[in-house]
Amino acid sequence: MKKTSLFVVLMLITVIGAGTASFAACTATTLSTAPGVWGIESYGSSPGGLDNILMQVTFVSGGTFTGTEYQSIAGTLSTFAISGTWAMASPASTCQGTMIVTSPSTQTFNFALDNGGKGGNIVQIDPGYTQVGFMVAQGTITAGCSNKLSKNKQFSLYSNGTIPAVGGLVTGTGELKFDGKTPGGITAIPYVTLDLGGAGNFVLPATGTYTTNPNCTGTGTLTPTGLGSSFSVDSVVVAGGKEFLWIVTNPGDNISGYFLQ
Repeated sequence: MKKTSLFVVLMLITVIGAGTASFAACTATTLSTAPGVWGIESYGSSPGGLDNILMQVTFVSGGTFTGTEYQSIAGTLSTFAISGTWAMASPASTCQGTMIVTSPSTQTFNFALDNGGKGGNIVQIDPGYTQVGFMVAQGTITAGCSNKLSKNKQFSLYSNGTIPAVGGLVTGTGELKFDGKTPGGITAIPYVTLDLGGAGNFVLPATGTYTTNPNCTGTGTLTPTGLGSSFSVDSVVVAGGKEFLWIVTNPGDNISGYFLQ
């Protein structure tokens, strides 16, 4: 009986130790760990209407960042350079912090990272804004970003947002295969499922195009067969090339989503 009890204790110590060892606590430089590039996506409301945001940001040790923001307010898209400050909370091991865009205007976000420091959630705290989203580290992409990064790879589609012209909320999912060519081609495997609010539900084949730039931003289109319209996006590559964050650029639409390998 003593031997059994000792064995159980040793097993518990081993399990607890392994769990503790697997937790990679955040530090004051977690966001700026090379290459320090992150994609950020959020969706919600602002004083100007529905508000979708996509960012590619480079965090620098010392508490500053620069980047590009794609913002659609009430269906009007703007793309502009941003800069600002960031800081981890004290202690940094809580994996929480604040990011403040100071130029060209002020946007204040609180974030909470996962225990690996490679992703997290983010919320805008400025008065009048109800905005929530997530952030993902770009990670290491040894071969660099190009269309070849996605050659013969299949991604699941997640889409959520609003198209006022069809009566409001819309969603979408499906499997998409990227061919890695120039220009890049996309094919649904074998279809996409779209809930377009008042316009109805559709299960359709789809094709598209994409371009991935050397700086890991890009563009793309998706055309569901027979729908009579296409969706155009701006995108940011994250997670070592295994995920694309994107925002729809069609006038009047407020839709965001991601492709996930």
